[in-house]
Amino acid sequence: MYCYKELPKSMKTECDIDPASDKKLRLYLNLGAIGFAIVLAVIGNLFVPITQLYDVGGVGRFILRAVLMLACAVLYFSVYEVVHSYVAKRLTGEKTRIVMGKACIYSDSESFYTLKGYLLYAFAPVAVLGVILLLLNIALPDKFFWQVYIIQIINIAGAAGNFYAAYRLLKEKKELAVKDDGLKISYWK
Repeated sequence: MYCYKELPKSMKTECDIDPASDKKLRLYLNLGAIGFAIVLAVIGNLFVPITQLYDVGGVGRFILRAVLMLACAVLYFSVYEVVHSYVAKRLTGEKTRIVMGKACIYSDSESFYTLKGYLLYAFAPVAVLGVILLLLNIALPDKFFWQVYIIQIINIAGAAGNFYAAYRLLKEKKELAVKDDGLKISYWK
């Protein structure tokens, strides 16, 4: 079982993971994401020197490359949320809303997930897109490595909140009902 049709009556205690209202948590998550990004950049540099990113043959080409990377990042975030919605639909049978916020895009799910269901919902987009980006990095010539790898860094470092939520939830007892509205995670035990 991956979800509950409604919140089980036996689960009374509500807890929240809400970076928007907890400045200290938000700071730690941002520092964690930056840490992930630095480690991943160092690892990527072992395979293809980062100077390859800047070796484009002029300012105009560099600007074009930067614009293309930005467009790819926007596409990535859109596909990420589509995968989220698809996984939610498969797990719960319910549609999710994809919401365009001021500075972000997120999926808003009204479903109550089991712990296993929530972990699938949270990490499926990271895993699916991570594999696709890895295959692109392997298949494309080295001159495109960093364009793809930067999106991979965004993919993994951007999941810092998911990693933290998984850590918190796995520390709890196994019977949980988890609701993720895209900005805040609430869970009942």
